[in-house]
Amino acid sequence: MPHVRRRSAAFDSLAVAVCALIACVSPAAADTDLALLLEAPPSIEAPGASQGIPPLIEAPGASQGMLPDAEQASFQQVLTEEQLREEIDQAVTARLGNIPRPRYIPATDLTPPKGLLLLKQSRRRGDFPFGLALGGYMQLRWFEFARGAATWTDATGETLPITNINTFNINRFLLSFHGYVVDERLVYNFALFGTTNVGIRSGVVPIGLLGWKFSDAATVGGGMTPVPGTREWIDPTQWTIGVDRSMANTFFRPGFSPGVASIGTLFDDTVHYQAGVWNAIDGGTTGVLRRGTSMAWAGNTWWEPLGPFGLGASDMEHRDEAAIRVGCSGVYALTNALPIVGNNPEDTIVRLSDGTRITKTGALGPESVVEQFVYQLATVDAAWKWRGIGLFCEYYFRLLDDFKGQGTFNRSSIFDHGGMGYVSWCFVPRTYELYARSSVVTGPYGTGQEYGGGLNWYLKESRQARLTFEALTMNRNPAQNFLYPYRAGYSGTAIQTQLMVIF
Repeated sequence: MPHVRRRSAAFDSLAVAVCALIACVSPAAADTDLALLLEAPPSIEAPGASQGIPPLIEAPGASQGMLPDAEQASFQQVLTEEQLREEIDQAVTARLGNIPRPRYIPATDLTPPKGLLLLKQSRRRGDFPFGLALGGYMQLRWFEFARGAATWTDATGETLPITNINTFNINRFLLSFHGYVVDERLVYNFALFGTTNVGIRSGVVPIGLLGWKFSDAATVGGGMTPVPGTREWIDPTQWTIGVDRSMANTFFRPGFSPGVASIGTLFDDTVHYQAGVWNAIDGGTTGVLRRGTSMAWAGNTWWEPLGPFGLGASDMEHRDEAAIRVGCSGVYALTNALPIVGNNPEDTIVRLSDGTRITKTGALGPESVVEQFVYQLATVDAAWKWRGIGLFCEYYFRLLDDFKGQGTFNRSSIFDHGGMGYVSWCFVPRTYELYARSSVVTGPYGTGQEYGGGLNWYLKESRQARLTFEALTMNRNPAQNFLYPYRAGYSGTAIQTQLMVIF
């Protein structure tokens, strides 16, 4: 019998520890369950023993008296411990069952992924209203550039070198947190964005929006967001047809800025819009120290007459029914020269059509310096997709005038225009897609263009994982942004391989 006592004491300690854990998980209901689980009769008797009913399971040979009394008692004790352990497991499962479990909600053919839903509580259940989901994406890129010329000369007369490039980088990473708090209409979307393209010491940039959702027709809020000046700019990076956005879009578009906006859909969700007021076309570098009090006003609207257009301009899903999207946008801003370039690599530097910074000394005349100007941009766009074929184009019109600064300007205004276009064919549904792309920028200081194409491989037939191979030829490129293959004034060929993962 000493052996039986040692086993029982150890098991009683285990039962007490587990039941204490149950009490921690749900203190309000733990006292009653703890008393029931540790009550003496269930712990020492088989079910029905108090009524003289034989145990449900007996030791082999016990009914024939083949086992000694001590061994039979030990066997009954093991059975009783197994039953108690089962009761404890059931109690723990019941307590943990009320704790929310994270679940992942992937993208559909028409909607982006909702991400990893960590918590969702609603006032309708009597809980504190709170929701939190985790999402984001990551781009890993290999970028090579073979120059077609050794130098280029800008509008000031300065001759600058053109260099070859060969580099691996995490081109973009973004980690987002979105949901609601206090009320299901008080929504937030906060993200941390960064890149290694400008070095590993570059800061991680916070972007996001906090607002009130009145209805599907209007969510009004403020934060650090893209200024919605072009269609390709506000189409999310994750759903581009190729490796990245076009040269023309990079040249004309605004950037990020703090501001206040309204976002929504109208007329049975066929008309969409974004509109508001921001600190500047690129307000991420100056903060409260920016010069002047003028703001940037911008809006973008588009119409989807045949129903939801879906994610991006390609038709990797092979839709049986055609989808159409047409839209336009506009921006007006009294713009001051950026004193410094910020940590956000998406910052916009306004340039002439040859790639010269408009604020560079001598850009608009000998010894002249532009310190302030009016920026006006208008765009029109259209897209169509059906049975694996996708078409997308956008045209840009930009007027810069009312120059103020130092020296004499040789122009009172500058008008630039240009466009971009894509055509894609997903020849193996949801898997392999060929595409071609081109864009052009022209103005009084010259014309630049690009053309090329590539292959998209959608891994596991999903938009959420895509490997892209792309080649682009550029001639007197006027745009510059280190997240893209564009360097001002460069001519040559860019070859890019990119793996995009969206979660």
